[in-house]
Amino acid sequence: MKQILRWLRGYTERSLTLWAQGYLGFLGMAREGTWGTAVAATEYAELMSENMVATIDRFDTRNIYGGFYEPTDSAGARRSAGGTVMAANPLPLGHLLRAAFGSSSASTVLSGFLYTMNHTSVKSEFADGVPRPPYTLEVHRDVTSSHRYAGAVANRLTMAVAPNGALMATVDWVAKTRSLIARSTPTFPASPVEPFTFDTVSLQLAGAANARLESVTLTVDNQLDPILALNNSNEIARIRTSGPQLIRISGTMDYIDVAEEQDFVNQTERAFKFTMTRGQSFALLVDVPVFVYRTFPTGMQGRGRQTVGFEGMARYLTSSLSSILVQLTTTKSNY
Repeated sequence: MKQILRWLRGYTERSLTLWAQGYLGFLGMAREGTWGTAVAATEYAELMSENMVATIDRFDTRNIYGGFYEPTDSAGARRSAGGTVMAANPLPLGHLLRAAFGSSSASTVLSGFLYTMNHTSVKSEFADGVPRPPYTLEVHRDVTSSHRYAGAVANRLTMAVAPNGALMATVDWVAKTRSLIARSTPTFPASPVEPFTFDTVSLQLAGAANARLESVTLTVDNQLDPILALNNSNEIARIRTSGPQLIRISGTMDYIDVAEEQDFVNQTERAFKFTMTRGQSFALLVDVPVFVYRTFPTGMQGRGRQTVGFEGMARYLTSSLSSILVQLTTTKSNY
């Protein structure tokens, strides 16, 4: 009997460590003052999924070694990168927008309570070798310790919405370092508790309301390129951009006439705008003053209803010094 009890006690102790549960995880975020200098999480978000991973480059040091076995290689640079996916609660969404666009300007809607943050096309880099504002990410996976990714910079931000769903915000991060830390205690947003959802979307094309779009995706691609150097370290030394910031809009449209197809053929430029709200206080506006179709693939897949999956680009408007404006109204006056 004592032996059975000892076995059961050992089984119970092992059960606490063998089966980590994703629903017990969370994401913590904090803005950094200096790239790669980790700071404790100040904001928390509930996730749908994440795939932040650490990888190690490898390199060979011998090819001719007098044997039939595979020779020993050497470990090289260490890289940390991956994505986080969340239903876009207005409060943490502000950090994602700042991470993707850089600096923002604030305007007061209701003094002491409500503020609008205005994000436009990137105008400058955060610092030499750091194109966008860096963050420290704490990813807890219910494995006792949390994984901390310092110097995380947003390579790509995607915001997508479709019927019967929330606005989904996906960020692809490039980070400088990875380490293990003691788990912090998360405090998730209490107001609002829910994210932006499909049933508050209002869309405009060329200044007129449009109810034919069935899904919309906004992609902000910063085209980041992590750089290695001979600097007495196996971590990335800096991050550069391999091209300009790209703003893309794609989606699915009900195909009932050739009007939009002709706009594609003629490369007609017009404005694209959509808004979302949460309660009476929180709002999101995406305003692209000059939008043009890049693809508009027609075709019939069978006997069913016809739709078109399009893609377009935002063009730079000199008068506004930007190709996009994203406004987020929340109870935070600064991100």
